[in-house]
Amino acid sequence: MAPVPWELEEDILSRLRPRSLVRFRSVCKRWNDLLDEKRFINSHFTRSRPELIFVTNSKIYSIEFIGLDGVDPRIEFHELGSSGIPHQEIKLTCTNINTFDGLLFLNYFKKTAVWNPWLRQVKWLEYEDNMFDVYGLGYDNTKPEKVYKIFGGFICLRKNQKVYHQRVAIYECASHAFKFIDTPDEDWPIDNAKRFLVSFKGNLYWISWNPNTAENYIRSFDFSRDIFKPFSVLPCRKNKGKDGLILSVFKGDCFSVLKLCYATRTIEIWVTKNKIDDGHQVVWINLMTLQPSYMPNIASKCFGLSYFIYDNTTLIMACAEEDNGAPCIYIIKRDMFKKIQIGSEWLQYVHCVYVPNFIPLP
Repeated sequence: MAPVPWELEEDILSRLRPRSLVRFRSVCKRWNDLLDEKRFINSHFTRSRPELIFVTNSKIYSIEFIGLDGVDPRIEFHELGSSGIPHQEIKLTCTNINTFDGLLFLNYFKKTAVWNPWLRQVKWLEYEDNMFDVYGLGYDNTKPEKVYKIFGGFICLRKNQKVYHQRVAIYECASHAFKFIDTPDEDWPIDNAKRFLVSFKGNLYWISWNPNTAENYIRSFDFSRDIFKPFSVLPCRKNKGKDGLILSVFKGDCFSVLKLCYATRTIEIWVTKNKIDDGHQVVWINLMTLQPSYMPNIASKCFGLSYFIYDNTTLIMACAEEDNGAPCIYIIKRDMFKKIQIGSEWLQYVHCVYVPNFIPLP
């Protein structure tokens, strides 16, 4: 039998799940080297299916989706509580969990963890100042090696005034030093944005509002130059205070925005037409609009909602039930609507969407 062409072999590997690739590193040196190539990593990320992370009062789970191409998709649970993060340290009221380059970013009181649960690796980033409010993690993407920086700030008292204001600071993990950045108060993301900061290629992005133009737009923080800058005006507006706008990464190299209308229960999904870093002007297109005829009333849950889009046709959302706090997953594809409730005993949880990474921590 003739050997499998290397191009086909590489294509097959790029379609496998991260937990399988972790095991296949030991098959041969050629495969191990391939899994470290940036080209292969990017290809795998664009094909990987995101997973949801749930933190309950007792355990941490990853939820994987099976059969999204069929008519009856299902989910599988993977417990992550023994992957290097001591669960007893997680207090749901003061722990922020988010995604970062296919890894998990956990912010505790006075320390931060970068976590790869599949490789059972944890990198702790500790700082002494307990007044430092952490918002996100990034790095200078112009350098060959990732040197982590923590984006956050302090509440400071203005000189000769009894007025407190927020002061932006960057904690450089290599030098263990804080760097303060002068910026207007309007550049600071509001507290509710802490759970919705999106990390993309080392920089942070979030949805903000311009009071002068009454427009919603995406703002970013560039860790290579330590500056704030606008990214794009959004194609949709919040008509009422309870409407939801949630930013996410789409297909690994684009952005998506979910708008959830409180009055009509309509959900709109907008995506960028081109890759984020291709130098083109940002153009938004409407990928899908879901009418209220088959949608639940989840508008009031948008601040506890995560979502991702599979194959341009399927929307997966996760949020808590209002009456008992139990997490539910909604899978919507064309005329198919499926709700999966995950145990009524779960009183509270934190969740996020991430693409599992099979690369060792730097």
